[in-house]
Amino acid sequence: MKNGLIEENGKLVYYVNDKPVHAGLIKIDGDIYYIGTGGIAVTGKHTIHTSMANGLLKHGVYTFGADGKLKKGSYVPLKKGTHKRRSHFKPKKQLLILGAFLLIALVFVILGFAIDEFGNPDMPVQTTESSAPDEEIKIDLPELSEEAVLVSQGALDAYHGKLSIWEARAYGDPYRPFVFEYDLYGKSGVLYYSENADLSNAVQVALDGNKRSLEIDNLKTGTEYYYKVSVEGKDFTGSFKTAASTRFVKIEGLNNARDIGGYTTLDGKTIKQGMIIRGAEYDGLVESTYQLSKESLTYMQDTFGFAYDMDLRNADIFTGEYTSYLGKDVRHAFYTAPKYGEIFDASYKDSLNRIFSDLAKEENYPMYLHCTYGADRTGTIVFLLQAVLNMSEEEITREYQRTGFSDAGYAASEKYDIILSGLAGKAGNTLQEKTIRFLIDDIGITEEQIDSIQNILLQ
Repeated sequence: MKNGLIEENGKLVYYVNDKPVHAGLIKIDGDIYYIGTGGIAVTGKHTIHTSMANGLLKHGVYTFGADGKLKKGSYVPLKKGTHKRRSHFKPKKQLLILGAFLLIALVFVILGFAIDEFGNPDMPVQTTESSAPDEEIKIDLPELSEEAVLVSQGALDAYHGKLSIWEARAYGDPYRPFVFEYDLYGKSGVLYYSENADLSNAVQVALDGNKRSLEIDNLKTGTEYYYKVSVEGKDFTGSFKTAASTRFVKIEGLNNARDIGGYTTLDGKTIKQGMIIRGAEYDGLVESTYQLSKESLTYMQDTFGFAYDMDLRNADIFTGEYTSYLGKDVRHAFYTAPKYGEIFDASYKDSLNRIFSDLAKEENYPMYLHCTYGADRTGTIVFLLQAVLNMSEEEITREYQRTGFSDAGYAASEKYDIILSGLAGKAGNTLQEKTIRFLIDDIGITEEQIDSIQNILLQ
């Protein structure tokens, strides 16, 4: 099967599983290419729009050499006023609509002539001064007929099972911000947005009247949002919906972070988003490169409002009293958690019991759940948790494999075979039933605690 960039008839063509793919910007061996229609790598000058930049470049004009590679230093920003809005109508429909408007205008001209000529005793005479309305505020806001996708095309196809994670990695960074497009014609404004139609607890963001778009990070997937734009004392409202997909989290310096929620369970329920964010360490205790700046830590806490820091790392990595880097008000505990087959080792029984006992406490939510890389120990606990919540084995495995998008790169699902083999002998007919019996019979978790976890995390 053809995969990657292949030279054909003097052109470079990008293949994924034997099919040419219009992938937008991709990065191979440190070089950036733009893959256009038919999977062909473009040459010469090309305008790169945010939707196809895949997080590699900003919006603008770039030059690609004869070899398809981006020429460094070729960036040219788009001139103000060159932004084009897509028409919602096809050319034939545009002509019909234009004709209809002209006909209506002609009718009004004839009626106006008749009134001027013969008079209308029932219509009061109006002066220009008294009839002039207040000046209207002219602005343009998004008209989103399609759901906004918050991941790359590859990550979206992987979410729907059309691509493997390894194939989807070719599309680069899986995360995409939501782009709120607007035109205030030079006026300044304020954007309010919320999941609630009454805009309660709305996020407030200033809109620069000299710009035409605003990137909004870390929105929930598969969610309806309502917004209001206030300009010079007038309000304009609307709504948009994000498409269902994995919710990757974007925080500068944070690695391998995503929401464990947003998935549909086998019994038709949904795992709540914003309750558990999984990821890598952020304090640099084990890996010094994984240490967030104060600005990133503040943004992280402002965005998610964590009440608990569930730290699956070994307790011996820090001596003394540890305070969560997320703030002194955020509760924290080390757990020395098991990974993969270690969950069946009696020496980890107390650790697993503590973890799931604390997952059953509502006051611990929202929480940040992590180990060092957010891969092995985190992946194992999330596996057991999502099994308790009744996600399918296939979807749980794919969720684990999404770690392959990160620097950690650990996503070999064969590591789960030991877990599945160990659970196979437990009572029950489903993965959920077997996992719950294991936690109750072998680890000492109560049925009430299992019910509490499900009530907290499912809707």
